[in-house]
Amino acid sequence: MTDVRTTVAPEATSRLKANLYETPGGETFVIEVPVPGLTEEEIVIEVDAETVTVRTEPRQSAPEEGRTYLQREHVTEPMSRIFEFPDELDTDNVRATLENGMLRIRVPRAGAGRRRVIRIGSRTG
Repeated sequence: MTDVRTTVAPEATSRLKANLYETPGGETFVIEVPVPGLTEEEIVIEVDAETVTVRTEPRQSAPEEGRTYLQREHVTEPMSRIFEFPDELDTDNVRATLENGMLRIRVPRAGAGRRRVIRIGSRTG
């Protein structure tokens, strides 16, 4: 697997957890980030030639009347993660989906840096 570095963006208070893998053949990276309860409007993805930044900007909900929490672990605060790739990325073809609380980002490598196998053809005649 390619060496990918990750960091927390300076403006975030917490770091997003993520799974990161390459597709068979190594043409595309896939980033999976659990974001339960968030909508598409509360997630920001920025991509440049070498990094993908994922930020959550959850809407603050007003506390419900009459509730006295004994324990509150589900905190809605901004979180962020920066993924730094050693290879150039194809920024025009990055795709993201949000399904059942899982954000999936498909990040293809740029065509120029993609590994290829060249077959030598035989000539007849």
